[in-house]
Amino acid sequence: MEMEIRPVRRNSIFIEWLLNRIYSMFDYDTRYWRYSLIGPWLACSAMLAAAALGMPTGFGVVFDTTAIFLLGSIGLALGAVIIAFILSLCYLPLPRFYAGALLFTGMVIYVIWYYADAGTILSLILSLILTLAGTAAGLLAGLLASRQIKLRSKLAVLLTGFILCMGAAYWPWQDNAAMPALAQEVPDDAFVVPSLEADNPAKPGHFSINSFTYGSGEDLRRDEFGESADLVSQSVDASAYISHWPWLRSFFWGFDETALPLNGRVWMPEGAGPFPLVLIVHGNHLMEQFSDEGYEYLGELLASRGFIAVSVDENFLNYSVWADIPNQDMKVRAWILLQHLQQIAVFNKQEGNPFYNKVDLQQVGLIGHSRGGQAAAMAADPSKWFASDTTLNLLDDIEVQAVIGIAPTDKTVDKQLASLDDIYYLTLQGANDGDVDTFTGERQYIRSTFTPGSERFKASLYIARANHSRFNSDWGTRDDSLPGGLLLTQKGMMDAADQQQIAKVYVSALMEVALHGNTLYKPLFSDYRVAGKWLPEAAYTSRFEDGSFKELARFDDASGKLNQQGGVTVQADDLKWSKEDAEDRNGNGKGTKGAVLEWKEQEGGSYTLELDDSLNEELAINENTSLVFSMSNLEQNVQGGDESPVMSLPFVDIQLESRDGVQVKLALDRFLPVVWQPHAVFTIASWLENGIKDGKYKESTQPVFQTYRLPLAQFQAENPQFEPSQLSRITFFLSGSEGKIMLDDIGIDEPAFS
Repeated sequence: MEMEIRPVRRNSIFIEWLLNRIYSMFDYDTRYWRYSLIGPWLACSAMLAAAALGMPTGFGVVFDTTAIFLLGSIGLALGAVIIAFILSLCYLPLPRFYAGALLFTGMVIYVIWYYADAGTILSLILSLILTLAGTAAGLLAGLLASRQIKLRSKLAVLLTGFILCMGAAYWPWQDNAAMPALAQEVPDDAFVVPSLEADNPAKPGHFSINSFTYGSGEDLRRDEFGESADLVSQSVDASAYISHWPWLRSFFWGFDETALPLNGRVWMPEGAGPFPLVLIVHGNHLMEQFSDEGYEYLGELLASRGFIAVSVDENFLNYSVWADIPNQDMKVRAWILLQHLQQIAVFNKQEGNPFYNKVDLQQVGLIGHSRGGQAAAMAADPSKWFASDTTLNLLDDIEVQAVIGIAPTDKTVDKQLASLDDIYYLTLQGANDGDVDTFTGERQYIRSTFTPGSERFKASLYIARANHSRFNSDWGTRDDSLPGGLLLTQKGMMDAADQQQIAKVYVSALMEVALHGNTLYKPLFSDYRVAGKWLPEAAYTSRFEDGSFKELARFDDASGKLNQQGGVTVQADDLKWSKEDAEDRNGNGKGTKGAVLEWKEQEGGSYTLELDDSLNEELAINENTSLVFSMSNLEQNVQGGDESPVMSLPFVDIQLESRDGVQVKLALDRFLPVVWQPHAVFTIASWLENGIKDGKYKESTQPVFQTYRLPLAQFQAENPQFEPSQLSRITFFLSGSEGKIMLDDIGIDEPAFS
């Protein structure tokens, strides 16, 4: 009998011990520690709320935050109990429930930051900082609730806490956030750039505007495209491209890939027409936070100036934390744009339709932001992706004349990239773009070509202090959703109104040139300085080329020859030169090569292009011709230790020589000062730059080309004996401290600025 009772007795002892550990879990959690629990609870709840705002369900902010507070509170209580029980098993003399709440809070905060791409180490650091902050707040609450501490002491503690919080809030964490682009001083003898004699293109025109929407009529989430839609459009079947459409996406939208809606916001000028058509499409924001309303400022402006503007809804192709993103979304974004063009072509033939006989389908412009910018370029080059698509059978009567990419992506799709031939192209990019952090619009610029003699052109504008999201009025001010956006700085950033002003000036001006034939605005794209007071004060870098450009040296010859460029012999003296790939801030090629010139001494060196006699005659150079080249700075010297960087700028002189030996030399800064690109600071503290987003922000600058245009008439005015038609030699003299630049697209042009 004794042998049979022992196991039962041992089990009873174990159960009794276990119950004792459970009953004693909260032995050390006194009233003070119970009040202090408010600290970790607030830290955990605040972090969960930030995460909820960054991963919306689509049921509204109130629902999302309420749900996360409830679930977080329940999770915190359960997690703290489990950890307290483990601590009790270990006989640790701690306020165990409080300690459990702290550990659980730290783990939650770490997980949230980790999945926000903060990285392992940085997530640990942020988790520690925020958990300690919560701890401090909780301890303060415990002190204030204590009956043993006098009111005077409580007030002193409260004041100390307030001072510490204010100090942390206003501490200058980022020591170089407002660093501007450094430029050479404009010399007294600089050539005057006259302001453009034209109306401000950002100023509303004289047309009254009729605004309306078209859509499926059955949209569950967007009433303006559902029951309140003014026009009903056809849905389109994208199942030939999309094979991954999660059920949660169908649950949210009420449709799947077989019935994608064609939804658009329309701003139409009142009048007989026909008017040019401009489609505007957003990029990959969160699916649940709609993006198409954010370009109303462009739509209304364009309509007032005689364009039919349509903001295209492609929110159903955007990313969702809960429903992922459809596969081949880039291809489908372009495909949807083409389907909209076809739908509008159908509307244009329907009597009684607001579009009826109002649309000039031979004059179409496409504008895209972010992924939408790439989609617009792809839609203008559809044969690469949609040559066999029988659903696109109405495109033959539609002509895309212009494409604008606002901070566009440039990803390979089906091993193909868009190439634009004889289509106006413009790309805008902010130097502080924390989303599309490299100027990939330059790649599309490089792939855009023109028939010799064409008046069409391509242009780029790089804007200091501008970011990604502020080009869309609904995307907020930061380039990352919460909680990651909390780490991005706002200091020194250009105001959203200023960014949108720049977009209005350039978008309107390009459409005026391309679709209205108003060439008065063409000089704006060659030199931003002619804009006068139209543009906000900022550092700009621009690039331009049109069909009048005749190349002297492009450096893309596959043979690798350095000293011969098709009728041009090149020579370098007292400097090192090589032909290399042009690269972005991440070391990725831009799709072109350039001449890299590097010098070590103060005196520098020279780089000379000598023209063959036959080439000189072929180019037909005259007094209206300009020497044109693009230059990018590749290196900077940093001095002063912890002080703000002081960068060395190269001094560039250009010497032209005619066949009779007459030489004339002018400093480049008389035409346009040489600048370094601005230092973009992305995060709230310098030590974060290398850590988050896999080091995405570690490089503060990126090499961007600036086009310089030097009218030969200016050289002739300096020395009347110089004859431009007899140009035989071009020499770049480079000096200053050691430096490194890249030259590309050296040639001549004679643009029709009339």
